[in-house]
Amino acid sequence: MAMAVVLALVLLFPLGVLACTQESSTLGQYRKGRTLHFSVTSLERTPELRYATVDPHGVVRKWSISASSDDKELILVRAKVENHTAVSAIVNVDKTAAVLRDIANATYLPLTVTETVWQDFRGEPEAVVRMDLGQCYDGTRALIDTGSAVKWQSEFDDDQYVQFENASVQFGNGERVVIGPGQSASHTFNSAGEFLYSCSAPDVPEYPAVLRVAAPESDAEYIDRSTLFIQGSFELLQGHGLDGYMVFEAPIGTEFRDMRWRAGDSITFSF
Repeated sequence: MAMAVVLALVLLFPLGVLACTQESSTLGQYRKGRTLHFSVTSLERTPELRYATVDPHGVVRKWSISASSDDKELILVRAKVENHTAVSAIVNVDKTAAVLRDIANATYLPLTVTETVWQDFRGEPEAVVRMDLGQCYDGTRALIDTGSAVKWQSEFDDDQYVQFENASVQFGNGERVVIGPGQSASHTFNSAGEFLYSCSAPDVPEYPAVLRVAAPESDAEYIDRSTLFIQGSFELLQGHGLDGYMVFEAPIGTEFRDMRWRAGDSITFSF
């Protein structure tokens, strides 16, 4: 099964001259730890981040990360981590790799992209969710407009099943829908909301999936750009570094005191 990957990407680069390219008093400056150099080059705020990826087969997929409530916003931090000192340095960038601290000493950890991102089908009349081996593996967290349809497409040589937890979803009238080999089933969603469902097959455990149906927002604010995320485990050879984004969430208007980098070293960057 060819899995669709949602991407925690990072730019790995050989080091040049350390330089500050920002107007701010501290953004773009570097702080040195025992092994690594660390810099925050930008800090942006938005209620939603949108971006696109292209897989090795040339398939373009759109994605969206949104704040979890109206009183919160995403904090996009672009960071650079560089190894000038050691022969090599292991850097494991997970949800504990960095922490933002506000002026009241409250702390915020980075979001895990794969756990918070939605495949964004808004603006399309139909979202296609591919199924194989009883799993919905492409579109498993799907975001659509109200009035749009979802089509579950089987790529398996046996029956597969889709069943919603919410009885108000009239797809299958509350019962599981059987999708035969190579066949598909569709349903149009006219009510906004978030709906949990499961995909399965004979002798295969249920696989959870979720659909978010969004009401139209003509004046919605968001950032839409090509984005590389710092996430995963890396070996930084001497003279190499990482350059990418980390995404945090905080109450709207939060003022930040500093950011502490904790992967492979301990470095505090003050704003």
